[in-house]
Amino acid sequence: MDNIMGKLAEKISAQEIIKANTAAEAAHREQIENQNRQYEEEINVLRQNAQKMESRLDDIEDVLKELKTGKTEADANVQELDNAIRELKDNLSDRLNKSDEATHEVGVRIYRNVQASVIDEQKKQLDEIKEDLRKQMESIRAEFTVLVRQLDSMQRANRAKNRGIMPLTVIILLATIANLALLILRIMGLV
Repeated sequence: MDNIMGKLAEKISAQEIIKANTAAEAAHREQIENQNRQYEEEINVLRQNAQKMESRLDDIEDVLKELKTGKTEADANVQELDNAIRELKDNLSDRLNKSDEATHEVGVRIYRNVQASVIDEQKKQLDEIKEDLRKQMESIRAEFTVLVRQLDSMQRANRAKNRGIMPLTVIILLATIANLALLILRIMGLV
């Protein structure tokens, strides 16, 4: 009789353990699903920011078309372009920083030790992306400055002779900005 009672007690304990394991797995699965939802929300925010940047790049293209009207208007447009590029850089940097902070907080709460290595890797990748973007922005700014200087010197030297240089300069500038837009979209994974 004691043997039958002992086996019955072992079955009940095993069933309770199985139920407890099932409940723990369900709680863990729910935590993972919550984190995935949060990541999807962050990705949607990044996509919206990319659309805003694309709209701003379109605005920059419109400004560049107005450079044909003359030196005075060209100087004003150059200033607007610098401000727009600076604003884009600041906006993207702010968004990336906010995304970093949110991702870090969620990862620490949910996965503590396991996710710590993943968060460190994400932080390194985002730092590399920020550095690449900063280098690209500096390169574009330098190219743009060179183009503006060349435009000024060409306008002074060949004001009446060569009317075809301005459209060529604008086309080169548009190609440079299109290259920047593609790079940003590639970094964000949209292209």
